[in-house]
Amino acid sequence: MTASRTVVRRVVLGAFVGVVAVIVLLAGSAVLSATGLSSDPHGYGMFAGILFTAVLTPVALALWLLYRRLRRHGK
Repeated sequence: MTASRTVVRRVVLGAFVGVVAVIVLLAGSAVLSATGLSSDPHGYGMFAGILFTAVLTPVALALWLLYRRLRRHGK
């Protein structure tokens, strides 16, 4: 395995971890807004959390599949 391939694999994994962390934060914000525990009187946090989570989920899936493919071809 070349060094550049290892770097690309680690960058993809780091991007995946970052996107998953954002998804978790957005989902938590949506749950807090839906249950009324946040100070969001109009519920915009709930809609934004659901919308951005729906947009970022395919991105996370694509990054995970790319990471698995890079890992599989490296062996």
